[in-house]
Amino acid sequence: MSDLWRERLAAQSLHRPAPLGVPGLVGRLLAVQAQDVTAAALAFRVRSTGLTREDVEAAVRERSIVRAWGPRGTLHYMLPEDLGWLTSLSGPALARDAIRRIGQEGVAGSPETLLPAVVRALEGQGPLTKAELGERLSADGVPATGQAIVHLAALGAAHGLVVLGPGRRGGASGAGKPTYVHAADWLGAPVASSLDRDRSLAELARRYLRAHAPATPADLAAWSGLPLRDAWTGWRLIAGSLDELPGGGGRLRGTAPEAETGIETGAGTGGGAGTGGAPAPHAVRLLPAFDEYLLGWRTRSGVLADAHARAVHPGGGILRPTVLVDGVIRGTWSLNGPTLMVSPFEAERLPVQGEAEDVSRFLGRPVTPAVSRGEPFSGRGR
Repeated sequence: MSDLWRERLAAQSLHRPAPLGVPGLVGRLLAVQAQDVTAAALAFRVRSTGLTREDVEAAVRERSIVRAWGPRGTLHYMLPEDLGWLTSLSGPALARDAIRRIGQEGVAGSPETLLPAVVRALEGQGPLTKAELGERLSADGVPATGQAIVHLAALGAAHGLVVLGPGRRGGASGAGKPTYVHAADWLGAPVASSLDRDRSLAELARRYLRAHAPATPADLAAWSGLPLRDAWTGWRLIAGSLDELPGGGGRLRGTAPEAETGIETGAGTGGGAGTGGAPAPHAVRLLPAFDEYLLGWRTRSGVLADAHARAVHPGGGILRPTVLVDGVIRGTWSLNGPTLMVSPFEAERLPVQGEAEDVSRFLGRPVTPAVSRGEPFSGRGR
């Protein structure tokens, strides 16, 4: 693993630093991608030593984190106090995309006519499932079905009016059915930013670097979905307080406290908090689908070989769960019932037993690893 990715691994808390709790990790990372709720929960597991899925779900219920549309117009977990300024940056593009998709779904109207209907459907109702929201919209003269309902909720989110609530029991994979809720009802106050645009861009750059450094403005633009000129604006506003790496390109180191940047030194079995020093040879992490380690920068060069890229990113918006060994992607994995199926890229035995045991602990149910040929998998690491 290169020094560049060694630093990024630590910035992403994949060395498992001192426990931060669910809100602490969200604040540290700025946003945790969450279009797949189970994958998002596993992103907390791989960056901690004691959290459980129930801890993540409790943080949503207690409103210490909120699931909403964020960077790139994608669902993320964010802190409520960050939602306003993040929405001020990502909202305009999300609104344009939502109104286009609403039209494609056959629903006529402009934001001026549709937004009041969304508010009337949600305000004072508590979290509603997609079907329940669709019924209330239809009763109000907006005949929305299927994905049109989701895009109408996204339009509301782009204007700070809608967030997602806790999953309703009965959804796929134990995650619960998604629910949508009036933002001010759920959070206790309207979603609004106290920062002007330049201060928001500076905060974005500072917080992005804290979780992704070393990185460049092009990386920030790719991650946030904002134009490169906006990324450069944020960069310039904070560059004086950070260290620029040799080689130019605006690549900066971040500002994480020293206590947060130690890298695990124990055997690579999936447990243990960061203790400083170099990463252990063959230190293993089972990254979930859509993990930030593969989405956080413009390129994955250095951690994912071109020959294996299609196995991880086959297209269609899919980014599979991966096996990380010493900072490099060495295979994929999937969870089907109690079986954690590992598919190495090469003919090698990946030491995932410890990580599989931790997935079992996190989910609260038995998990048994196997290789893609269906044979029992006993590797534990060295």
